[in-house]
Amino acid sequence: MLLNKERMLGKMEEFNLDALIVSHPENVSYVTDFQSQAPYLYRFLNLESFALFPRDPGVSPCLILSKFDLSWPARFPTWVEEIFAFGNPHYSIYPEGTLSKGERRFLEILGDQARYAPTAGEAIVKALKQKGLDKSRIGLDEKNLLPATSETIRSSLPRAQFLEAFELVRVIRMVKTAEELERLTAAGVRNERVMQTVLEHLAEGVREDDLTQIFLEQTAKEGAVFEFWNSAAGTDSSMHIMANGHFYPPSGYRLQKGDLFRYDGGSVFRRYHSDAGGCAVLGEPTRRQSECYRAIEAGMEKAMEMLRPGEIPSRIFTEATAAVEKAGLRDYSRLANICGHGIGIEARDYPIFTRPMKASSPFLPGTFDLPVEEGMVISLELPYGELGLGGFQIEYTLLVGKNGCEKLYPHHRELVVC
Repeated sequence: MLLNKERMLGKMEEFNLDALIVSHPENVSYVTDFQSQAPYLYRFLNLESFALFPRDPGVSPCLILSKFDLSWPARFPTWVEEIFAFGNPHYSIYPEGTLSKGERRFLEILGDQARYAPTAGEAIVKALKQKGLDKSRIGLDEKNLLPATSETIRSSLPRAQFLEAFELVRVIRMVKTAEELERLTAAGVRNERVMQTVLEHLAEGVREDDLTQIFLEQTAKEGAVFEFWNSAAGTDSSMHIMANGHFYPPSGYRLQKGDLFRYDGGSVFRRYHSDAGGCAVLGEPTRRQSECYRAIEAGMEKAMEMLRPGEIPSRIFTEATAAVEKAGLRDYSRLANICGHGIGIEARDYPIFTRPMKASSPFLPGTFDLPVEEGMVISLELPYGELGLGGFQIEYTLLVGKNGCEKLYPHHRELVVC
């Protein structure tokens, strides 16, 4: 189970919620282990999916899915057994065929009239009424909720109280379960192997485009899915160059002696994300290159020293940037925007390590500056670019323990000399 069930129930009790309905695709997967690709691929084509999680342990949770998505739980059931369906109820059966187990389950779900409705809103209303939650206080994740669906729910259940709860689910997700840690480790280890392969190919004359292709191919060989590749060589590495799989148009740049190469890349394995960043130099580093790297290394050391339960992310950001400045990069605090983020079923989980930002959600303490907790997984990162020189990056994926932090899996960062 991905869901931190104990934490979810504790937050629901804290905010006096009788139920949570999640709609954001990552949240539906998190709560139920529902792994359909459709909500991720077609989230802008009005495709909705939901999970309903009651606080009362005597009331069963359920998935609320369109016909389009029913094949997934039919073939790959999750711990959430109850399913409400909506959408087009029609289907065709080959009269001389033999139905598979998955097909039989598909027909069983779609044919259950007690749990079927024409639209998503009507299906949610039916589920809430059947579970005695139609007069309850309900957290409603608004991120993938169509206006028509929202209107149907609210108008059909005038005695229920609905609170926008997307932020609450993100707060719940901050502390990872054992299953999440296993997936994050598996994703991170694979991504590290990919990065090492890229670094092994750094040499004079190698094209940036070829390095990107290596990242893509090695990611696929690891059974992971490409997510992002932020890299560049030479002085262009001073800037944030996002390559969405390939450079468009191809850069054509070939690495030269003395070049810096900065990378920041990630992939996804079994829905969980990885993020690795570092840098290398072709040939012996210059004095300035070494000074810059040592300065951000000092900031990373300070951030890792402070990363422990109860610490405030903005304070870590302030102290880490100050350490970089003390080590020689005197304008770093003017340039820096972030020094880390949570990572999990999304590449950027809470908390975010930056300057304090106000928040209006009733489920947040007036700010996004959420204290560090044991069990969080954090990607600490310190980037720096100097126009005309190049770019630098250090990034670690860390597990917060009771008294500090440790690497989630073996990985190291240094100014790699090729």
